Amino acid sequence: MMKRVSTTILILLMLTALAALAGCGKQQTTGGDAKLRMIGNENMAFLEIVDGSPTGFSADLAAEIADRLGRELEVTIKLFPELFTRLDDGECDIAMSAITITPERRTEVDFSDPYFSSGQALLVPIDSTIAGESDLEGKTVGVLKDSVNQQKAEGIAGIKLILPFDVKQPMFDALVAGALDAVIVDTPFAEYTAKETGKTRIAKVLTEGDEYGIAVKKGNAELVAKINEALAGIKQDGTYDRLYEKYFGK
Repeated sequence: MMKRVSTTILILLMLTALAALAGCGKQQTTGGDAKLRMIGNENMAFLEIVDGSPTGFSADLAAEIADRLGRELEVTIKLFPELFTRLDDGECDIAMSAITITPERRTEVDFSDPYFSSGQALLVPIDSTIAGESDLEGKTVGVLKDSVNQQKAEGIAGIKLILPFDVKQPMFDALVAGALDAVIVDTPFAEYTAKETGKTRIAKVLTEGDEYGIAVKKGNAELVAKINEALAGIKQDGTYDRLYEKYFGK
């Protein structure tokens, strides 16, 4: 009998340990407000995992928000198309990285107040003759899957092929290698890539006035209100400006 009890206890301990390692999942809801569970996709300058720790503008901003809410930030990286589904399933409290607020997305999730102004740009190889949308006729264009960039590309007549990518970096690599004629991507990432590689350039800024927001499960008005209050304080006391300068300069 004692052996059976010991084996049962061991199994329970193993299951508890596995739950703790599961990342941002339903098994981690125990503990209530102890953690602010964030899910995001890896985005240079906004959210990356470096030496096992999250870094980037969105990561630092989320950590500051969590601190002001009296909670500890927990970050999990997933592919962009998974973010809203996992948020809706209750696996995380917020989805955040570089999520553009759109009317369509507002039907799926609730958003915080905007925290970053963006837009969309046409990125091309540095020696390309492409100057705008009309030059994309017969061309192959890369986009991030299920993004506003893909929607933009689908609205441009004459494009030969739209190739959706799950992750941005392979898309940029394909552009430099000549496998793509152009990429439609959020302006901050186009600027970052053009600067870092020296092999691409922005042919045209396609849209302006887009805004990033923090996505929260539909109906969780209490959490949205708390996040907005924290955001307002962060902007008012200069913390936002310091974080912005750290990653993007003045």
